[in-house]
Amino acid sequence: MQELRVTSLDEAFVNLANDAVMSVHFEVRVAGRLDADKLTRAIKEAMAAHPLSRARLRAPTLGTRTLTWQIDDEADFFALEVVDGPAGPARDRLQSLSPDLSASPPFRAMLVREDGGDRLILNCHHAAFDGMSAMRFTTSIAQAYAGDPIDLDGPTLEDARNLRKLVGSRSIEDLKPRVAKVGKDILNRRRIARLAPEGGMQTGRDHIVSHLKLTADEVATVSGKRPKGATLNDVAIAAHALTIIGWNAGRDVKPADTVSVLMPVNLRAKEWSNHVVSNFASYLTIFVPTDVTDLTTATEIVRDETQLVKENGAAGWIVDILEPGNKLPAALKRGLTSMLPLVERQFVETTALSNLGRLAIPDFGDAGAVTEAWFSPPPLSPTVPIALGVAGLGRELFLGFRGDRRALDATAVDRFAASYRTTLLEG
Repeated sequence: MQELRVTSLDEAFVNLANDAVMSVHFEVRVAGRLDADKLTRAIKEAMAAHPLSRARLRAPTLGTRTLTWQIDDEADFFALEVVDGPAGPARDRLQSLSPDLSASPPFRAMLVREDGGDRLILNCHHAAFDGMSAMRFTTSIAQAYAGDPIDLDGPTLEDARNLRKLVGSRSIEDLKPRVAKVGKDILNRRRIARLAPEGGMQTGRDHIVSHLKLTADEVATVSGKRPKGATLNDVAIAAHALTIIGWNAGRDVKPADTVSVLMPVNLRAKEWSNHVVSNFASYLTIFVPTDVTDLTTATEIVRDETQLVKENGAAGWIVDILEPGNKLPAALKRGLTSMLPLVERQFVETTALSNLGRLAIPDFGDAGAVTEAWFSPPPLSPTVPIALGVAGLGRELFLGFRGDRRALDATAVDRFAASYRTTLLEG
């Protein structure tokens, strides 16, 4: 048995799971058929290779001050759910569940049989997995299914999870840009936009997933719209903000000055950025003024913000403030902590967008190549009711829109995705 301290990044999602479903959705479709027994064995091999994928939270006692992951040699119980398509209702049902962290493993898996190729759909608790972990875990499943050795790289789990060593500030000078970013964000949040609800229900915490695929030609069109120095991710964030501005136009919503987009940042070191199954997701917020109407201007604003935070390492702010053992003066730490929505267990942003980049998932042996790869982060609350996940495969882009049914019904999420496509291609 192995024990690991729950990090500040993990604990944020342990706490948030009390109010929302903190599931990371990752899904692949293969060209052929997946054998259920063989897939179950492959998943168990991947679990053996990645310790945190079979972790559970140790039951706290009355005097417990820190949470601990307990990792046994084998998971308590694992069963692959097999469903005959269609995938849509099964996917929504799976992503509406929050894996129980008191038992291992901290994920659920579903095999959906469909004409045109079977799907493997994962629901991973965000306290143990981030989006990159879900992708890395799926890669290991594919390797095991094909009969190949699981390719492990990167440091040990204990070393990798030393967040203060990984990204913590070394001095007050390192800390300055991080403090400046947090302080500036407070000013930008004075009047942030809230997505107007449509058709939502008042009870339950169910999620709805809508998929949008961009062809290679469409991706080339979007790429050609980039202002100088902008990335495809900058365009994706800008289009997301503009879609929300357009969605709210003419609706009964409070006046707003900005759309705030929560952007997860992978804190892994560059040398092992696609490895180690654990939660390494910190967060930065990108703001787009609500009076912006065209995609080029919005992308330029996003480009300037993202370039700055990449250069100054601002994504490490949560580690500086929340991880034990940091060297911040106590008064400064108390002041900064009071500014953090994560600590207050509430997200004050408009939406979230997470981009896994271009993926390279190996073939599933005799089941064939991966033809689709879908990902979506969780919507954070009924007031932050939609989140967008982006993944590239080959020359195509796969976009997963996930809505909170307390604010949006299935028709609304589909309509939002269609509006996003129009904004991206015609904005």
